[in-house]
Amino acid sequence: MKILCATDFSPRARAAGQVAVDLARLTSGSIELLHVVAPPPADVIALAADAGLFQEEVRQNAEVRLATEARALAAAGPPVTARIDVGDVEITIHERARAIGADLVVMGANGRSAIGRLVLGSGADRTVRRAERPVLIVPEGVESLTKAGNGVHRLQVTVALDGRSASGGALDFVRALRKHVACDVTVLRLYWPIEEYARLGLAGPRDLFTGDPAVEADLQRTLAQQVGVLPGAGKVTFAIEAVWGDPAWAVLERARSHEASLVVMGAESRRGLARLAHPAVSNRVARHAAGVPIVFAPPTPATPASGVAAEVPGIFTVLAPTDLSPAGNRAVPYAYALLAGHGGVVELCHVHERALPTPPYAYDRPQGKLDAEGRRRLEAELRALVPRDAEARGITTHVTVIDGGEAATAIRQAAERLAGDAIVLGTHGRGGAHRALLGSVSAEVMRRAGRPVFIVPTPKEEVT
Repeated sequence: MKILCATDFSPRARAAGQVAVDLARLTSGSIELLHVVAPPPADVIALAADAGLFQEEVRQNAEVRLATEARALAAAGPPVTARIDVGDVEITIHERARAIGADLVVMGANGRSAIGRLVLGSGADRTVRRAERPVLIVPEGVESLTKAGNGVHRLQVTVALDGRSASGGALDFVRALRKHVACDVTVLRLYWPIEEYARLGLAGPRDLFTGDPAVEADLQRTLAQQVGVLPGAGKVTFAIEAVWGDPAWAVLERARSHEASLVVMGAESRRGLARLAHPAVSNRVARHAAGVPIVFAPPTPATPASGVAAEVPGIFTVLAPTDLSPAGNRAVPYAYALLAGHGGVVELCHVHERALPTPPYAYDRPQGKLDAEGRRRLEAELRALVPRDAEARGITTHVTVIDGGEAATAIRQAAERLAGDAIVLGTHGRGGAHRALLGSVSAEVMRRAGRPVFIVPTPKEEVT
């Protein structure tokens, strides 16, 4: 691992140097120790006749201190080089990281110092937002990553995921780290219960202050798919917990309870690392991370610059909702067609629309609820739609009747619960004013489903 370690010669910067040494030794990597001399303000240059001489003295003094620190770091084993640049601190750090192809930038957290502003965002230049490298912040209370006298210390890494695209960068960093050194990884997923109830369409009375088995089962499945098989040695465990209050404190609390050597979080910005995916949460984590070093890792682009996916996506679970009308039923065979070549699962479902209470997770409303006979009748109608050769093609069918809610919303929520890779549904083909008045379930699902939606139109001669 090639590490760029920025120093301003403060105690926190020296601790950051020790952390950089630990990582370089564990990963058989190297370190470049960088000090940036800020140019004097224009008014100082104008007033001081010997401003150039003064600046040269500052540089020479920095060179002596930098050489001393570089020798101390090199004495611990890894190759260390030293460099001094003049310019804006944040911009210069990231330009140098890009120039040498650094895998990681390491720096101390010094409150509102220039280096600290890089992460805390108080006045950092816009150019900093173009940064593309993971940044490790070494806060108060951290002097190294390894325990004294323990040459084979296994890192305890907590990777905090939030279900957003920025999380991919955190996992990529952990994968790269585990290729070099054994790490026990705790995958931490905190969730806000109300948000998850709405996403999954969970109804009926629920305990808001304890973990919800339905939510956690869904998140466990999603995390397992997202994480996959991590390379290298070490355990991988999942920690899924409901959280109320400040999620930043919750991340740090859980990391400390897991005795984490390192916390890894995703970072995201339209222009780089400086604008984090959740500024309030990430900033508070950075500010309050005493005793726990944090890596903020930018997301890895999912596709190349051409916009073409690097791999052909797989479709293995297809949600096939139908209102049991001719138009809705006509779409069902196309769900099976998507899986005909390799097999998979078709989640065949029908939404029995009725009003639910607000919020639906607080209590139940029996009005209009299906009785056992009504549910059996609808399930039988759904099973009659399964193609005769589905099983022979390796396609399994699950039949579900969703009792309550609006069709478009219930379909989207079912796709989340059932982890559908795609949705196939029919449209009644209504257009113009008729569509504007009645609305379109298929159009609403397309707009908000967050996954591929295949629409099977009604033949023109059947459109009314």
